Amino acid sequence: MAVQPVPSRPAPSNVTDGRFFGDEEVWTTLASLPIEANTAETAARVAAVFFCVSLIAEAVGSLSLEFLDDRGLRDDFPLATTLAYEPNPLQTGAEFWAAMAFAAVLRGDAFAEPVVGIDGVEIWPLSPVRTQADWGERSLVVHYQSEQGYRRLLPQQLFWFTGIADGGLKPLVPWRQAKGSIDFQLALEVGARSFFRNDRRPSGIVTTEKQLSEPAAERIAAGVKKWQRGGTPVFEQGLKYQAVGTSNTDAQLVDLIKQRTLEMGRYWRIPRSIIGDDAGNAGNGENDTRAFVNWALRPLTRRIEQAITVRLLPPDIRASGVRAKFNLDSMLRGDAATQWKNAVLARTASILSVNDIRTRWFNQPRIDEAWADDPRCELNSNRAADTASGGETAPHDKVN
Repeated sequence: MAVQPVPSRPAPSNVTDGRFFGDEEVWTTLASLPIEANTAETAARVAAVFFCVSLIAEAVGSLSLEFLDDRGLRDDFPLATTLAYEPNPLQTGAEFWAAMAFAAVLRGDAFAEPVVGIDGVEIWPLSPVRTQADWGERSLVVHYQSEQGYRRLLPQQLFWFTGIADGGLKPLVPWRQAKGSIDFQLALEVGARSFFRNDRRPSGIVTTEKQLSEPAAERIAAGVKKWQRGGTPVFEQGLKYQAVGTSNTDAQLVDLIKQRTLEMGRYWRIPRSIIGDDAGNAGNGENDTRAFVNWALRPLTRRIEQAITVRLLPPDIRASGVRAKFNLDSMLRGDAATQWKNAVLARTASILSVNDIRTRWFNQPRIDEAWADDPRCELNSNRAADTASGGETAPHDKVN
């Protein structure tokens, strides 16, 4: 009599985070999720990283780019309009500077190429994915793989600005500096995603002391799939489930994600009230906004301003004292009451003229009078009312 082979009993299997009887299709996607930041693109997929980088980039894009000399604003040369409003036919000034700032804040540098177009000078950003900067001890060569082929670009052919460096020319790469924290954050996100895909059930194993027949093994495998879909299976053959993972509550997942989010803010110098969920009061918010401008935004805009002045302005324009400047005043004025108070102080101290305050602070039309452009005009004058009404100069102005 032939002896029928006894089906081998499968080894205990992880129910919610592994394979059960060759079941692979559910967990292939989960296993392929990135848990380590090896590229800037992967790092930017972390919500906290994208928030910090895009916040600074959008803030730079929202600022007005102005050109000044010792006499005030200068917009009488074509390059000023090009850089401020239309660097190239496909981007506005806000879009161009936000894109350049995003690349610099995430990767440490940003490159663009000035070219002569039909309507004059155009400035096109270089894709950071296709750009490789070769920094020497006292040299820079940029290798760019465009759609038309490989190009080798020298510094005099490009416009660029960089982030902070450690004493050499080559800038530090911010996302690489934060790689440890980013990897931790990715692991938390993958773990949280796995936990909720499993209907908030900790991983575990099923075991039995009995020998399983083929039909019983098939029914158990069907029960495991039902478990994975959120159902409640009924195990037979004395199977027991034992949790081997830690629940979200025990792992303090929410607190860990909040702590790592604040850690990202430290790398990019974003105040706690901006990146965290602790709103604080109005006074703290205003102080944090000022801290954001002073320590995150101003250092970057200063680098861009000097790069524009040195690497884009023609020598004759630069020799006349023209320099680029991003107007940060709009981010430092506070609420409406503070803005009005500061406007009065600026006018009282003879720092700004009436037209400066009207046009640059409150977007009002300028007054076409000489006195409105003079910040030293007498404060006890009623010329504004007289000009509007056509009346005489106020009596106290006639006193010798």
